[in-house]
Amino acid sequence: DQVMAIKDIRNRPVVAQDEEGSIKPDMIVMGGGAADRLHIFSTDEDRESHRNTLRDLANQMRLARSENIPVVWVIPTAINSKALTTDEKRANIKEQDMEAMRALYATMGVLEGSSFVIDGPAFTASRVAESYDGVNYPLSVYDAGAQILANAMDWLLPKRSFADEFVPPQPGLMANPWHGFMMLCVAFLGVALFDGFFGFSYLAALFVKGVMPMQLYEEAFSALHRRNSLPDVETTGQFSSSVSIVSSKSPRKKTIPVSSSRSVVSNASTVDDEIAALIGGSTTSKDIEMSSAHSSSSSFHSRGSSRR
Repeated sequence: DQVMAIKDIRNRPVVAQDEEGSIKPDMIVMGGGAADRLHIFSTDEDRESHRNTLRDLANQMRLARSENIPVVWVIPTAINSKALTTDEKRANIKEQDMEAMRALYATMGVLEGSSFVIDGPAFTASRVAESYDGVNYPLSVYDAGAQILANAMDWLLPKRSFADEFVPPQPGLMANPWHGFMMLCVAFLGVALFDGFFGFSYLAALFVKGVMPMQLYEEAFSALHRRNSLPDVETTGQFSSSVSIVSSKSPRKKTIPVSSSRSVVSNASTVDDEIAALIGGSTTSKDIEMSSAHSSSSSFHSRGSSRR
């Protein structure tokens, strides 16, 4: 019984007397109407008793509000009369019957005694066809009512006064200098080993060739440095090499450091692709080499003819 429940809540202490003791809640959310119309509204005596109960309920709601306990009343949602599952429900809780019941609750002062009213038909009337048994809705429909209540909580909930003032912990109270030093060492280890996994990638290099973090670093950043005119990535050990290229404009030799033989092949294939794009068609690297050799022999023959 809702009247007895509110009386019990009002008699609770504000602060629990023991660990299992109950206290006054921050808010009371309640509603009703459909079950009353279905079970206790058939005779004149039931209707009169129901009106008296509604008067007591409205009075208890006002008393709870006077004790700084907000009361939220939920009006019954829209009824899908065609989807009601039993003859008893179709005879007693059709939408027309529930409209009269909602008006009775308002007349008895239940809505006036509440702190906030959630109008059920307002957010279910357009989705009444989703009521699978005529009364209940999918949870996604009830989410709309829950959102309405959540939006009202910022001004509906009362401000609480605490006996002990809350003092937040000071910054650095839980800090440990040695832990911070250890994290710096781990970070420096990852930078020195060129490994984002702090050296654990070297374990994979024991089983797979060509995945040393140093090699991956050079392979990833050497092309980026060349493309943006940045200093060349320094190579180390057996992965260093140099390639001498004769410029077509000048007889001087330019030594360009590369990270590995794989980079040289990659650069050569890139140049071949660019030449093929300029010539047009699907020219292969062999055709380019033959064309270069033919042009060289032709120029040599023309020089010899001019000398003669």
